Amino acid sequence: MKPLLRIWPAVVVAIVVSYFFIDRSLCSYIYDHAVPQQICALFQIHHWPPVQADQGDLEGHQLNLFVQLVEWPPILTGLAPFLLLATPFLKSGRFRTLLILMSVSILFTFGLKNELKWIFSRDWPLTWTHNNPSWIGNHAYGFLWFQGKLFQGTDATGSFPSGHTAIAFASFLPIGLIYRRLLPFCIALAIFEGLCMVVMDYHFFSDILAGALVGTTCTLLVKSTILPSDLPADAPDVIPKEPV
Repeated sequence: MKPLLRIWPAVVVAIVVSYFFIDRSLCSYIYDHAVPQQICALFQIHHWPPVQADQGDLEGHQLNLFVQLVEWPPILTGLAPFLLLATPFLKSGRFRTLLILMSVSILFTFGLKNELKWIFSRDWPLTWTHNNPSWIGNHAYGFLWFQGKLFQGTDATGSFPSGHTAIAFASFLPIGLIYRRLLPFCIALAIFEGLCMVVMDYHFFSDILAGALVGTTCTLLVKSTILPSDLPADAPDVIPKEPV
């Protein structure tokens, strides 16, 4: 697992630096300059969920809705078990291997990120629902640790890590690992999903760094378990069986 040994120290340091020096100022800048509203107006799409303008605005106000571009990870998470169930009916090959790697990575990532959200229990950038504490709403910032039901957590404190970013990496990275020529493009798409979480003030920057780390770690662990270690990067679509 040499890639993980190289990735983890750098990303952990980046998370710590972002937490102390970047997250709050970047979140405030995005909110003060109405970046989400400008993006929504540009693409004429919708922002979800509706946010509360400030702590005193208990009813909240609707922004231009923004959902279609960034809300695919929960949908793919729901489809992952069915993709896995379909694999026994497919011929052996790279596509079947891809579905196995992708679906198992997504399910592994989904379970782990939920546990981490409960463990860290971090305040959100904005107040989304039930007057949850937030940086913009009342300058609530930090980790509250183990909030909510055991291993379930609570929506009020679930910012860290970013689940959408984690699922994005668990979805796109398998494609790049099986079809190596697509790897840069796949990484770029996963990063784009994470950046959307930041520019819409859905997550702090350190949240998406942690989400990327979770999704990448889960995918590489699954790959090392279920894929032949000697599979060439440009192997044909049929994976040869090992001799008996």
